[in-house]
Amino acid sequence: MAHADTTALQAIQPVLRQLREIKGVREMKPGIFYIRGTAFAHFHQEGGVLHADLKKPGGSGFDRYPMATAPQHRKFVDDARLRAGRLDDE
Repeated sequence: MAHADTTALQAIQPVLRQLREIKGVREMKPGIFYIRGTAFAHFHQEGGVLHADLKKPGGSGFDRYPMATAPQHRKFVDDARLRAGRLDDE
């Protein structure tokens, strides 16, 4: 499945800004984020619906988040902050 393109990412610019502010998180390409050389978060558009994938705790695979509403955006960003802090502590 291909990553979301820049047009799809326009709808979540506030989310992207918040991810960029997390300590240790680097945006390698638009909408593709890494921590210490490891994939951390990225976005997909499937059937016109935008989703975020966030690295699972423990580092094995990704959890998928719908990105259709503001509460879903907040949940994703909150979880990203929490997980980035854990990875940064390792």
